Amino acid sequence: MESEQVDVAKIASQFIEACNDFQVPATRAAAEQILTSFRQIPKVLPIAKYILDHATEPMVQFQISLAIGQVAVRDYTLYAVDDLLQLKNYLIDYSLHHEKMPKYARDTLLSAVSLITKRSLSDVTPENRQAILSQLKQLLNANESNAASKLTGASLCNALVDQFSSTRASTVGLNWEFHHNARLFFEVDVLLALFQETITQLHTIIAANPTPSSTNASASPLLTELLTLTEKILTWEFETVKNQPCLPGTFGSSTNDDLDDQSPSSDRASYNVYPSSWKSVLGNQDVLWLFFVVYDVVQDHTVLGHRCLQCLIRLAGLQEDFFEHDQQAVQRYATTMMHGIVKMMHRGSPLPFPASLPSLAQRGTSPDELTNQGSQLLGTIQIVHFLLKNISIANFCATDEFFPFLQELQQLTVCCLQAAASDMSEDWITESCDECLRTWVVIADVIQPEDPRDLSARKGLSDGHLNQLNEIMKSVAYRVVEAYMQSQLERAKLVMQDDEEEDEIELGMKDWDTYEDQLTCIAILGRLHPQQCLTHLHQLLVDRLQRFHAFLAGSASDQGVMSGFFLADPGFGEQPLIPDAILQLSSSQPSDQDVVVHLCNQFLELLRVYSCFGPNSVEAANCSPRVAETLIWFMERWCKSFLLLNENDYGMVSANIARAYGRPGPSDGQGLNVLDFLLQQLKANFMLWNADPDVLSQLIRWLDTCGTSVNLKTSLVQSCKWPVRFLYEYAFPELIKFLTSNVGQLPESEHNYLIQTITVISSSVQDPGLRQQYLELIFNVVEEMLSSVLHRADFTQRFESLECLNPVLNALDVFDGIALAMDAYNTAPLFSFLSRFFDSFHKLFEIYKSSAEVHLLILRLLADLLNRVDMSHLSEEQKQGLYQFTMEIIRLYGSYNVGKKRIHSQEEEAERPYDDVCTVLNLLTNMMASDFEGQRRDTNAADVALFGIHTVIPMIDLEMLQYITLVSHLIVRFPDKLPTLPTTLMENLMSSLDYGIRHAVQEINMLTLHAVVPLAHWVLQHPGQAHVNLLRTCMERFLGELLNVLLFQHLESAIIYLASDALLGLVLVSPETYLKMVQQIIAQQPMALQSRLIHAFEKLDQATPKGAVVPSKDQSNLFRQHLSSLLVDVRAVLRVK
Repeated sequence: MESEQVDVAKIASQFIEACNDFQVPATRAAAEQILTSFRQIPKVLPIAKYILDHATEPMVQFQISLAIGQVAVRDYTLYAVDDLLQLKNYLIDYSLHHEKMPKYARDTLLSAVSLITKRSLSDVTPENRQAILSQLKQLLNANESNAASKLTGASLCNALVDQFSSTRASTVGLNWEFHHNARLFFEVDVLLALFQETITQLHTIIAANPTPSSTNASASPLLTELLTLTEKILTWEFETVKNQPCLPGTFGSSTNDDLDDQSPSSDRASYNVYPSSWKSVLGNQDVLWLFFVVYDVVQDHTVLGHRCLQCLIRLAGLQEDFFEHDQQAVQRYATTMMHGIVKMMHRGSPLPFPASLPSLAQRGTSPDELTNQGSQLLGTIQIVHFLLKNISIANFCATDEFFPFLQELQQLTVCCLQAAASDMSEDWITESCDECLRTWVVIADVIQPEDPRDLSARKGLSDGHLNQLNEIMKSVAYRVVEAYMQSQLERAKLVMQDDEEEDEIELGMKDWDTYEDQLTCIAILGRLHPQQCLTHLHQLLVDRLQRFHAFLAGSASDQGVMSGFFLADPGFGEQPLIPDAILQLSSSQPSDQDVVVHLCNQFLELLRVYSCFGPNSVEAANCSPRVAETLIWFMERWCKSFLLLNENDYGMVSANIARAYGRPGPSDGQGLNVLDFLLQQLKANFMLWNADPDVLSQLIRWLDTCGTSVNLKTSLVQSCKWPVRFLYEYAFPELIKFLTSNVGQLPESEHNYLIQTITVISSSVQDPGLRQQYLELIFNVVEEMLSSVLHRADFTQRFESLECLNPVLNALDVFDGIALAMDAYNTAPLFSFLSRFFDSFHKLFEIYKSSAEVHLLILRLLADLLNRVDMSHLSEEQKQGLYQFTMEIIRLYGSYNVGKKRIHSQEEEAERPYDDVCTVLNLLTNMMASDFEGQRRDTNAADVALFGIHTVIPMIDLEMLQYITLVSHLIVRFPDKLPTLPTTLMENLMSSLDYGIRHAVQEINMLTLHAVVPLAHWVLQHPGQAHVNLLRTCMERFLGELLNVLLFQHLESAIIYLASDALLGLVLVSPETYLKMVQQIIAQQPMALQSRLIHAFEKLDQATPKGAVVPSKDQSNLFRQHLSSLLVDVRAVLRVK
């Protein structure tokens, strides 16, 4: 015994010395090895207890506590349960008698307690289970003088909540079913009582320290632990109320750091769903009010204030279902929350709606002041937002507090907007502004629903309350919109003085993209009171026009952006109609006082004034390209809705708008005149801004809108047939001639987009002769670009010089624009034109054999051509020519790149890593997709694709998604081609599938499984074919990988459908191998689980078709149902954490 005592003392001494060395960088590695080897000592827990008894240093307490937790779980079966329970109680006593132990050491010690508690849960008596809660209550309810007991109790509660949660539980080597059952026990038997005890303790602390000046109380360790515990409980994901339970065996991802994320951009869920048994606690007004009182005390403490805010945000997310639609209970809840929110705005006030005390918004609107309140400001607004999202407006309006509450919120919103103008880089302010505007939109959607037919948000709302809300929201809307406009004006002034902001503008960051969410919200609000808002905008615009020189400096850009959002919707992929609020406003006003028409005409005048200068004039030099770009963006957005509008699209249309911008006809619309005017301005701006790529890109987008918009398209391309009274000259033909003759004066970066746009528009002309005339103009320009450099007398000598190389690159880029313009209607003429240059492209590929840029552009041109071409419009001769050209380009590419060494670090830093390889893979994928959608299979295309794969495989990394996509296409379309491939190519293809089955990205999993199914079916249909044995061997490997994924790995429910079909095919191909694999899986499990697994697999076998035949749809569906049942049953015991 004495010898053993000496050994223990020696081991303890080594452990303590290692703890000291661990804190020194030079000796940390050696110390870590000693600490690790200590855990390997058999039955080491008594020694660990001895070390803890004699520990005086916090690091020793921390390390030995860490070791106890890990060893107790790992060697659990080596110890008697009673011994482990005694150890657990010993650790709690140790914490109670070491009050000065640092938090990190205490938390680790109590984490070991929670680990032992959870691990032993299934082995203890029901009385011992119930004792868990009793022990916690006993610790928390100790005398006020016994601070160590309360602190230990609160810390232990935190540790237990972590260990029993789905996201913070430690790895203990037990299956999912154990974790799930432990979690359910804790959720049902402990959590609610623990929450009640926690809020009781919070109330006791706050009652003793009720004022914010009690800084010691606000920062006390006990209060910190209690608030952390409260937040963890309120964010608990309740299993008992899940509408869609997760697939068994799915462990929650770790979120240990989420509670500490205090950034304004942290994405937190808006609400939790709580069991109905919690209603008496969470719905209690005193409990709700307690959290506002606590926040009043701790708000100046960064961490505690954040914790309490997160609790309040969760409490603001209670839905009406939680109250079982008890209207009075819902209204009491809403009233309490509104009182509490106003208390936050009016710090320390005991009154619900004080008029004289300084509010949050009134304590300072400077960025510095609001930054100091950043978390509080954003948190307050989030609480309001979630409250309004989850409780109906009808219930709010039934309370006396709601309308005064909206006035308070208006003040806070204006405050945020004013501060945002002063400091554009402050995240807290920006996030707060966004949250304010989104909150107002929730209410605006009640008054003006996005879908007028959906009035569900008004359910239970009386006409009187709706009218009252409408009037208040009009006032609020104008005040908020006005503040936003002023904020944007102030921001524009600061931008001109801020080099960084100017740099962002130069980098292409557009206001309508950067502030799209804010502007959309402002537009929604503005349409609640359109007359006053649009009048204000019109006045601002007139003012800028009158102060013309100031306007040239760039101060009218913001009015253009805001007006664009007010007047029109984006309408992505559809014809956007004029908003109802705008139509109603215009219809209600005399034609000479219509603010909508006046504002639109003001922008047309602004465009005329800004476009009337010559490119080299002094005035043009003083014009702001930012303003020009904004004006053109406005015209693009405005034209889609207003210009040549179709009155049949509206139930009611404004006569003023129809007359000013509509079609000739009943309303005598002047839209054709406006369109002609705009085309003239478009031409003028192409020359005025011929050196500014941003403005030119926006001009081309505007032109594209004119050519593709339902309202404008027909009138634009038929403008040569307009009555002479509408025209100064033939508008569209002259525009095409103008653009094609001046394309050389524009930056090369815009040539592709311009040619693509005018080709698309020209292709839509109905008259064949006129259409061909337009296309010939474009073709001549494109051909001249290439011919001018290829026909140079010194090209063969100087082809590598920039003087020759740059025009070649530009010409290839423009040819790509033609390819991108191709569709089913213009395939014939565009392909005929492009195919004339296949030989030229081939020769360029050979001449520039060392130029990666030329190769990439030709490959991209071919990829885009194959993506856009409609094969049904090509003759067999044209198809064969395309296949031959593609194969030759791939052959050349392969010969020039074989053995090429790539610097992977440079590729990873590139904007598009491995761009050439990706483009080749994209090219081959496009070939497969373009030729067979709804068409018969073309084996020539498959030969080209397989040749391309064989060429490119040595160059690519299996990590590339495009490769998996291509392999999937090939196997789905041509499984019969695979046995004829060279062995190396076949092995590479099969390796990619093997890799794809186990890949972590769901998209790759699904593409792979999509390919495995037809491959397995082909083998079943051709049992006697040569090379089938090689495919069988590969599919046995797939079978093993798929079983491993389905049973033991993380699994997304979305892939089960495809996985079932793939597994069934693989089982039918190799039934003996499948049986061996299943038997091996069962044999590796504990005896207690084997019968359960055998029964589950026997049920699946009953649903498996007999014989090596392709299963029918009904057989596949039956197998899928039984596989789903098996996964629910066995993953629960096979998945381990």
